[in-house]
Amino acid sequence: MPSSKFKKRAKKIIKWTAIVVLGYWVGTTLYFGYSDIDEREGTYVYYWSGLNALWRDDKEFGFKHNEIFETKLDGEDGPYVFGDTVYRVDGTNSLYVERLDSSRSVIVKAANADHDEFRVSLRNSYATGQDRFPLPEKLLAISDIEGNFDGFYSFLMANGVMDKQYRWTFGKGHLVLDGDFVDRGKNATQVLWLIYRLEQEAEKAGGKVHYILGNHEIMNLYGDVSYCDFKYMEAAKRIAGTTRWDQGLRRLFSADSELGKWLRTKNIAEKIGSYLFVHAGLNTKHVDEKLSFSEMNAIARKYYGVYPDQKLENPREALVLSSYYSPYWDRSLSLTMLYRAVYFFNNPSNAPTHKPSQEELEGVLRYYGGEKLVIGHSVVDEITADYESKVFKIDVKHGTEKSSGKTLGLLIEQGKEYAVDDLGRKTKL
Repeated sequence: MPSSKFKKRAKKIIKWTAIVVLGYWVGTTLYFGYSDIDEREGTYVYYWSGLNALWRDDKEFGFKHNEIFETKLDGEDGPYVFGDTVYRVDGTNSLYVERLDSSRSVIVKAANADHDEFRVSLRNSYATGQDRFPLPEKLLAISDIEGNFDGFYSFLMANGVMDKQYRWTFGKGHLVLDGDFVDRGKNATQVLWLIYRLEQEAEKAGGKVHYILGNHEIMNLYGDVSYCDFKYMEAAKRIAGTTRWDQGLRRLFSADSELGKWLRTKNIAEKIGSYLFVHAGLNTKHVDEKLSFSEMNAIARKYYGVYPDQKLENPREALVLSSYYSPYWDRSLSLTMLYRAVYFFNNPSNAPTHKPSQEELEGVLRYYGGEKLVIGHSVVDEITADYESKVFKIDVKHGTEKSSGKTLGLLIEQGKEYAVDDLGRKTKL
């Protein structure tokens, strides 16, 4: 048994540790401030500027509660197209409203140092895509670009997907975009329009662009602004004529907008040859429920644009849409101690704690008729072949500059896998 002297010492250490931690929190809050924002309403739940606002020009001193959080336009954005009406933000942070011209095409300008721009012809109709394809001789996959136009541009250029005029140069090859191409960055709409353009050009050349939606695309569709740059909130409010952030974002990607109509045709799961593609992961629960890719895609599309406020009574639908086990949310194949801790504190009664074994993973692959699985969502240091090279993890921290050598993807060529970057380098996995 511990001695009384030891107990007293332990209590003293705990007491002073608590005092130091609490004192640090109070002191930093008093000086630097604190704010909490209602991301649906776009208002401050609570705001304290901090004492440092007294000598800063970019910070308003004082307290706020239930007041509107001010946002502003910040560089080129759009276009956002609704019928014959086009909204765009120019480099001077002005929002313009234009009529769609008779060519039914729009010019897209990037918010970057090179002022990149390209023209996109709008589709006359949008059809839901299939979810099974034969494996082409050459397939290039990348995920989690998150509005990073420069990294995406140089990756496509270095790997022969397009030229400087944004023309498809990948022939009959396939480009797989494994989710999360929006949020965080300042060129989300420009990235989307580039995918939109390349998709049409690929079809003409006998190639294919597969845009598989991730959790961030789906969050944007239902108005979750958690990871959006504030400039999109300002554009959304002005275009939608509302002060609410969630309503504004839903308007930008509604079924009335060109980007919204287009995104609603996309899948969350596809099989290409013997490779399975989902944004986040597959698990034994999907097999237990006997969920096919076709049913997963149909369920996901049914709820595109619907805020997940209510508990889903249908367990099959819940498994596709759940933030723990959905193919666009699941982290079980990358279940680190950090993820376990976050899940436990968020929802201890339903927190996933089990990382699939090799045998369980191979059972999932067999059920879906695949030999290998490609996922993004959970960040890795480099393109990784895990589970005895049965799972390829391709979400890396991409370079934010052109030709940085840090924007990485997966090349599957003649049945062999390679890691490739935006300098054209190729390494066998």
